[in-house]
Amino acid sequence: MTPDPNRYPRSGHVFVALVVSIALWAVMVFWTLAYLRRISGGLEPFDLRTYGYDLNEARALLAALSQLGRDYYLNVQLQLDTAYPFTYAVSRVLLLWWLTIPGRVADFALPFPVRLALAALPVAAAACDYVENDAIAAMLVAGPQVDAETVAWASFWTQAKSLGGLLTDATAVILLMIMLNRWWQRRYGRT
Repeated sequence: MTPDPNRYPRSGHVFVALVVSIALWAVMVFWTLAYLRRISGGLEPFDLRTYGYDLNEARALLAALSQLGRDYYLNVQLQLDTAYPFTYAVSRVLLLWWLTIPGRVADFALPFPVRLALAALPVAAAACDYVENDAIAAMLVAGPQVDAETVAWASFWTQAKSLGGLLTDATAVILLMIMLNRWWQRRYGRT
C-alpha cells in the first residue's frame, strides 16, 4: 500500500520543526540581540528594525556598538542567523503544507499551485534574510563610516525579510483559525 501524499507532513514533524525554529528565534531575541541592544545604549539591532533604517541611524548603531560589539554581531549573532532562516523556512513550509492537506482547512487538499505559492512565502522570507545578513556583515566591517548605498541595500532587505515573515505568519494564523473553526463546528456546532 502506497502512502497518501496528501497526508504528509506528519503532525510530529511539523511540531518539531516549529519548536526548533522558535527556540533559535528566542535565543537570538533574548540573548544575542538583547546583548547588542544593551551594549549599544538601547539602540535596536539592524535585524529588529522592521521598517528599515537610514544612513544616520545605521552609523549611530555602528558607532555605539564599538569594535567589540560589531565583532560580536558579526561572529555570534550573524552565525546564529545563518541557521535561523533555514529553520524558519522549513518549519513554515511544513506548517503551511500540513494546514492544506485534506480535512484541515477544507475537505480536500488545496490545489497544488496554491499550496506551492503558500510554500514559496517562507522560502522567499528566508532568502531575503540571507541577503540581509550579508548586507549587515558588510556594514559591520565598514563600521561607522559605512556608505549610504550599503545602508540602503541592507535596509531594503531588512524590510523585505520583515514583510515576507509577516505575510507567512499571518497566512499561517489565518489558516489555523479556519482549521480550528472547522474542528469546533464539527465537534460542537451540530447537535
